Amino acid sequence: MAPFPETEIMTIKRLEVALRKMDLKLLKDGAYKLHEKYHGGYKFEYLDLLKEIFMEVSNNSSIPSEIKDILNPTIEDILSEQGIDTDTSTSPFESANQNRISSLTSLSYNTEIKEENQEQKIDAFEAFGSKNNVSLANQYSNNPINTEPFKEFSSPSQEFSTPSQEFSTQSQIMEENNQNNANTLTTQNIETVTEVQTKTIAIYYGQDNSADKIKNISKYKKLVFEDENQQHTISEILKLICEINTQTNTNVSELKGLFEQLKSTNHKLNLITNVSSKNLISLFEENNFSYTFLNNSETAQTKFIPLFGLSNLFICKECKEKYLSKDTNVSSLVFECPKCKNPMFPELYACGNKGEINLEYYNEAFIQLANSDVWFVVHPSINEKITTELLLSALKLNNRIKEIFILDKDINIRENFRNMFLAINNEVKINTQITALEDFLNLVK
Repeated sequence: MAPFPETEIMTIKRLEVALRKMDLKLLKDGAYKLHEKYHGGYKFEYLDLLKEIFMEVSNNSSIPSEIKDILNPTIEDILSEQGIDTDTSTSPFESANQNRISSLTSLSYNTEIKEENQEQKIDAFEAFGSKNNVSLANQYSNNPINTEPFKEFSSPSQEFSTPSQEFSTQSQIMEENNQNNANTLTTQNIETVTEVQTKTIAIYYGQDNSADKIKNISKYKKLVFEDENQQHTISEILKLICEINTQTNTNVSELKGLFEQLKSTNHKLNLITNVSSKNLISLFEENNFSYTFLNNSETAQTKFIPLFGLSNLFICKECKEKYLSKDTNVSSLVFECPKCKNPMFPELYACGNKGEINLEYYNEAFIQLANSDVWFVVHPSINEKITTELLLSALKLNNRIKEIFILDKDINIRENFRNMFLAINNEVKINTQITALEDFLNLVK
């Protein structure tokens, strides 16, 4: 029989509950449990949560020293073995110590250039620190995924090949001397490696939608699209749209770092979101991220699927023509339909429990989730039943998925989704660590 049958999360939860209730007896018991588990050779995984406990205990003067003397050295030993700093002034969710990534907004990358077997290999995150970027126009001219060269980023194939100017003489080098074969790949081999590495990735990005926002959108839909028998003043409708825009146009800049890293890869991306902010379009347009929305371009790298519409996506009441306004410096409230000259209003849907949604967007998101090799799930919400059911239902039909990464500051959210996913597919590898973003990027770089 195993000496420590209790699970790691249960051991940690005991400490959390003891700290929350300031139950010193339970805290002391938990400290001994953790101490025994560690010295029994157990390899801990929930390092972020352990550091949170360490910080709270260290900074709480009401906890007796006899408990601190047991608990703190144990956690310090656990964290130090993994190279994690035990500085009590910074939360693991607010820092990027030890080249770790704790959230989308706190990226910390190692930009060192490493050499192995006399071949220079460039770190996947070098683009953030390089001062001598080389123009890649020639390398991207025939790339079907990109419509224009990404001048500020390294080529995705540089890890496997020499710079672009050497490709033209590659066949001559191989004919003249085979001794450089270890450092030089043929074009055919490069294509094979790239094909093996290319993945279809589904990124779900969520934000909390307030009850007031949901209520306002439901009212807006009724006034503009449903209630044909009552007359409402223009000012009433426009005022409501302004209020919805204020609630909807949230900041999504934390996605920028993620897509900057994925931009230079050959992976096919699907961004599925419950966010309706016009800033999503700004994200793509201002940073030259290759994307498709409405026109279903096959060459774009990212398929963008806003489940509940966009504040800058307009639909005609009469002919159902759609128009996406890319000028996000001005928040337009109404447009004139280019097709039938009738008013166009923002296409928005309330994401409440009643389940109002655009089935076209929902079905497209379902298909892409069910056909992706890797999921990266950011800020999911159990309270939002529509998106939760979407993720769970798509996983049931996905027979190719290998790994799921879940990123959120709340350990309970991460663990709840982890358990729900494992209940459907217990063979999929699920990463809920504080380093989930870094691990994800290492996988797909």
